[in-house]
Formats: sequence, structure tokens, C-alpha cells
Amino acid sequence: MKPRHTFFESLFENGSYKIVALFISLILWLTILGRRDFVFSKNIDIEIQTAANLSVIEQSHSFVRVRVTGPRASLKKFMESHSNQAILLDISSMGEGKIEIPISDKKLDLPLGVRVVSLKPQKVEATVVQRKVFNNGVDKPQSEPPSTD
Repeated sequence: MKPRHTFFESLFENGSYKIVALFISLILWLTILGRRDFVFSKNIDIEIQTAANLSVIEQSHSFVRVRVTGPRASLKKFMESHSNQAILLDISSMGEGKIEIPISDKKLDLPLGVRVVSLKPQKVEATVVQRKVFNNGVDKPQSEPPSTD
């Protein structure tokens, strides 16, 4: 017949393995608990691309404020490598007039692990007019009065 183990005997049986397992689980728990995502804000310029015969004479915003979150290393990479990044908004297929252009976070090139929290503004309004070429070869929008020089 097998000897019966009491609760305390089975609790302390293979004690060294149980202590090692406890320390490993505590380290993993503290690592996951201590992991924090950081949030940064950055202004990114807006560039509007039109057809060759059109020109933007007015736009409501010249930059967009982007708030991103993620691990510190990825955010550092984003903040340093994209210092001259601009969001390109292509409206060459649209005509002239007052145009409302939505801004999407898909236009941003983000490192792995970085997510967009917010974009402000989420749309830009632009006034687009037909260009007029004068005899001296200078392009000017048609809405501007001709110079009196």
C-alpha cells in the first residue's frame, strides 16, 4: 500500500522547482505589467497636389497634428526618421472650386507597433482655380487681378 501524503508534504515536495517557477512567473508578470505605451504628438505638413492646369490659392490648414502611441523604441524611430515627412493629398482628379479633402492615417508611414490615436484636423478645405499663362510665361491663378506694372 502507498503511504498517504498530507497536504503540507505535497505542498513542499519538489520545493526548489516550485520556487524557480514562482520567480519566473513573477518576472514575467512584472515585465508585462511594467510595459507602458507612450504617446507623442507631432505636426506634419500637408502638401496638396493638383492637376497641371490648376492651382491651390487657399487652404484651411497647412499641417496636421498627429498623436501616436506605441513602444518607446518604435516611437523614437518614427520621430527621428520622419522629421521632414509630409502628407500628400492628391486632388488632381477633382476640378476647381472649394474642395473638402479628408485626411486619412493610411497616408502615414508608421514603424511596426506604432498606432495613430488622433489626427487633427481630419479634413482640409482648399480653394482650387484654373491657372492662366501670361505672355511672359509666368503662371498665375485666374482669380488674381492682372498686375498694372
